[in-house]
Amino acid sequence: MATPILSQPQTITQFDLARYATLANQIETLKAEQTALEQDLTIALEHGVAVEPGAHTAQLKTTERRTVSWKAVVIRLKGSGYASRILSCTKPKTYTKLVVR
Repeated sequence: MATPILSQPQTITQFDLARYATLANQIETLKAEQTALEQDLTIALEHGVAVEPGAHTAQLKTTERRTVSWKAVVIRLKGSGYASRILSCTKPKTYTKLVVR
């Protein structure tokens, strides 16, 4: 739980500064551990490794997206048929996200 600091402290204490630095370092360490574990879990799921039954589940969620910001302009200038042909030739970007519940 957070230790409240006075709304207008007279002095910022060395204790508060040290506590802030410690918490920032802990967050950085935990974020690095989380990233490494996420990579390991993602690789395992991609290789078909089963998830142990229990309270949590894990799966990979894959989405595709085409970035076509110019679509409205092409429809206005060339028509929707032309825009559809261009869109069908545009390769979508694929994003994969680990979902743990």
